[in-house]
Amino acid sequence: MQKSSIITQCPSCETQFRVTPGQLKVANGQVRCGACLVIFCAIEHELKPKAAEQVPPPKVTTRKDETTNTFNKLDLDLNLTTETPSTEKSVDTARSLPIKGQEELIKTVAPADVPTLTIETEPVVLNRSTNNGTSSPWWFIGCVLAALTLIAQHLWFNRGDLYWTHTYRPLYDTVCQHIDCNIPTRVDTAKITNQQFLIRPHSEIADAITIDLVLINEANHNQPYPALHIAFSDLKGRPVASRTLQPESYLDRSAVNLKSMPTHQPIQISLDLMSPGMRGINYQLELLAPAL
Repeated sequence: MQKSSIITQCPSCETQFRVTPGQLKVANGQVRCGACLVIFCAIEHELKPKAAEQVPPPKVTTRKDETTNTFNKLDLDLNLTTETPSTEKSVDTARSLPIKGQEELIKTVAPADVPTLTIETEPVVLNRSTNNGTSSPWWFIGCVLAALTLIAQHLWFNRGDLYWTHTYRPLYDTVCQHIDCNIPTRVDTAKITNQQFLIRPHSEIADAITIDLVLINEANHNQPYPALHIAFSDLKGRPVASRTLQPESYLDRSAVNLKSMPTHQPIQISLDLMSPGMRGINYQLELLAPAL
């Protein structure tokens, strides 16, 4: 009768195992000792029945380090030693671990026998400064200087508009005393209206006329007085006479600032001109930007 299994002995630790033909077939007879993990040929170290009777009781080894790796623990748990082969019932059904059969044995192990991997969370540091805050004051000073530079550039390049506002006027007046600001004049003749245009003969000079005007600056800022362009034409619209008067021609420089016409205040102007004759019966007044 053919045997269903053989008994082999580890050449290293002399531990005896019972190996089935199926286990021998998986790894071509190569097995791993469950005690010392030595790989050997089971057929070459097979114990005959007589030799097995003379073999002293097997050594039972216990591994101290059970957490070295998963395969070591599995080998230790599945290690079943055999006693003397005097009776087949006394021999434990110990099995070796074939090399290629380890994956099947791993699946049969209870989940409680497999050590649990514990992962501890740690805070993630995105960036860590190595200068210990030594450069922070200089960084703050640099930001302040950059901000002041941007503000100064805005005030300088927009001085033509900001100067005429009441908020920035004192600042520009103070600074412009030390440097030449060359502030451009703000002129908006569309905001200057004529409330009266009256022509009458001159009271003292013959062939002369007097023109009375009332100008109002409706802008929110002061601006130069406008130039006055007066034109006369006949019944058919053909020009008869015209003249353009600059502010210094109809205003007294000593009494009036020619570049600062007050806002929302009527300004009365009286002009003495030569009469255009009997043909100049139509007239027109146009307010122009002054030649400063």
